[in-house]
Amino acid sequence: MSIDLERRNLLVAGGVGMVMPLMPGLTLAQNAPAQSTAATPADTSGVPNNEKRISIVTLRDLEAEAQKVMAPFGFAYVSGGAGDEWTLRENLAAFNRWVINPDFMNGTGSADTKTTLLGAELSYPVITAPVGNQGSVHAQADLPNVKGTHAAGTLYCVSSVSQLSCEDIAAATDGPKWFQLYIPRDRGFAREMLQRVKAAGYKAVIVTADVDVTSNRERSMRLQGAAVPNLRMGNAPKTEAGKAGNAMDMKGDMSWSDIEFCRTESGLPVIIKSILSPANTQQALNAGCSGIWLSNHGGRQLDNSPSALTTLPQVAAKVKGRAPIIIDGGIFRGQDVFRAIALGATAVAIGRPALYGSALGGAQGVQAVHNHLKSELGMVMRLAGTPTIRSIARKYVARAA
Repeated sequence: MSIDLERRNLLVAGGVGMVMPLMPGLTLAQNAPAQSTAATPADTSGVPNNEKRISIVTLRDLEAEAQKVMAPFGFAYVSGGAGDEWTLRENLAAFNRWVINPDFMNGTGSADTKTTLLGAELSYPVITAPVGNQGSVHAQADLPNVKGTHAAGTLYCVSSVSQLSCEDIAAATDGPKWFQLYIPRDRGFAREMLQRVKAAGYKAVIVTADVDVTSNRERSMRLQGAAVPNLRMGNAPKTEAGKAGNAMDMKGDMSWSDIEFCRTESGLPVIIKSILSPANTQQALNAGCSGIWLSNHGGRQLDNSPSALTTLPQVAAKVKGRAPIIIDGGIFRGQDVFRAIALGATAVAIGRPALYGSALGGAQGVQAVHNHLKSELGMVMRLAGTPTIRSIARKYVARAA
């Protein structure tokens, strides 16, 4: 199979999406295309190249607006989920099973949204999730997202299948960054990447666990033959020890020993992502994970899996404050952030809204997305009677009747 055809058949991304197959049944290793070198320019024809201020009434408007400027391939990639997209819809529906119990007569009249996450000072408890293949969203690939995130005063998570190298993204801003790793099958390349992210100044490693095989992204599968940009992988091997590795050739038989490997080789805190049960949470804590990230991959891997919010109360009861908890999936409003924090999350992560902001306005668009969500959270906090993030507690939410 030619490299060009393979690019059409397999596309990779983290956070809101991992693998986009157009040839079901192949494994990651079978489907992995040859990896472009960092010197190969990416083809950005047909990809938005906006850099402008955008006006936002609600983040829910962004998807329809972004569809007007994104190529069909890029939009299907970002907006779609796996299978029947039940989990994609469930991520939204889960929030509406909870209502907010406000304390209007609280005497505060203010809201401080600032918080910390594993030592990083954030303007509010929302971070940008790791997302690969951002070259299908904006001509500058990862740069608008990292710059806009840091302009808004929060943390950016870099995908190991980013279009730019981990070093280039780290150099783009001086804001806090974590690195998300799909553990490469080749141990030498895995070791190289972990050492590189430590040297580049990343403060934690996120290990994503739910990518044993490709999933059925049917919106994208229906676009077979559509124009696809040349989406090079930015993290190619740089050393002799890692030369046999490929960022798209991922380890499909992960175990808890891989967590210790990542901790040892990077010397950084390790957060496990895609946990969805209290049992796995306890295993993660036993394995030395410094954080728990509840996620169903934005509804893009295993359809009919539960939402992160649904499992959050049980997981929070298991963690008992011993490690930060992050959740993603379906977060579009300040009320969503508030309810997640009240149910035990330390922070939440957004993927699709930031991508739509990038397509519509570049770095300024991403910053606008975060600023809007932060402002909305502040409004909700004032109305609910919670002057600080730490004051948001379980008593402020209840099951909807």
